[in-house]
Amino acid sequence: MKKLALAIALASCSLAAFADETTTQAPTAATVRVVQAATSAAPQVIPPSPVAVAAPAAPVDIESLAVINSLRQKYPATNFTSVVKAPLSGIFEVTMGKNIAYTDSEGRYLMFGSLYDMQTRQDLTAPKRAAAEKIDVSKFPLADAFTRVKGDGSRKIYLFTDPDCPYCHDLENKVFTQLDNVTIYTFMFPIESLHPAAKAKAQSIWCLPDADRVVAWDSMMKGVPPAPQKCANPIERNISLAESLGVNGTPTMFSEDGRKMPGLGTIERLEAFLNGGA
Repeated sequence: MKKLALAIALASCSLAAFADETTTQAPTAATVRVVQAATSAAPQVIPPSPVAVAAPAAPVDIESLAVINSLRQKYPATNFTSVVKAPLSGIFEVTMGKNIAYTDSEGRYLMFGSLYDMQTRQDLTAPKRAAAEKIDVSKFPLADAFTRVKGDGSRKIYLFTDPDCPYCHDLENKVFTQLDNVTIYTFMFPIESLHPAAKAKAQSIWCLPDADRVVAWDSMMKGVPPAPQKCANPIERNISLAESLGVNGTPTMFSEDGRKMPGLGTIERLEAFLNGGA
């Protein structure tokens, strides 16, 4: 009973102190508004506006941080983008620009290639490599390409191709014929070391009026070359662009979100690529 009486007394003191405080101290405008009444001046407490609280930062992986610091000290000329733990104990996955490698905890050994999960039959490196190789296609000079639209043109392909490349012919005649609802921006990229006459053919196609380039290209893909012509053309710029992107073979395609697909492939592979797959 004594404890109960003491608690009641303390509560009474607290309420009395609160009443004294509200009548002797001016409340802050942000939190308290005094409402005047005929018989009393009881304070009305207005709760403060909710404050946005930032989400807690993701925890730092101390081991990965130590590895990337070690690598940067050992190889200062290399651009190490990130280091994360690999599924293997004691092994770390290293991203270096567009390259993926694996290293030990000391950063002494580097292993290049793909890491496979044989239980699930998955290439664990391929998605990481594709993400590292993404480029900003919005910077492509579309004025140096000719454009083809199939269906509603809603999907986008940026194609680097060679007039004399047999795989490019197969892509056009066997795969693109099954493709719909796509816009194809075609950058002619002749590889002279393999096809010495390809550059002249690309230039001749470009020298035609805009509306005739697609027709001439389709004919070239069926083995009918264009009549020789000369004019100002972007072929050298296309070659430089392809080389800067690491394109060393044809056909090579880029998706709208910057993923790269080298080589021919099937219609199923291309559809998967356009829909966001590797």
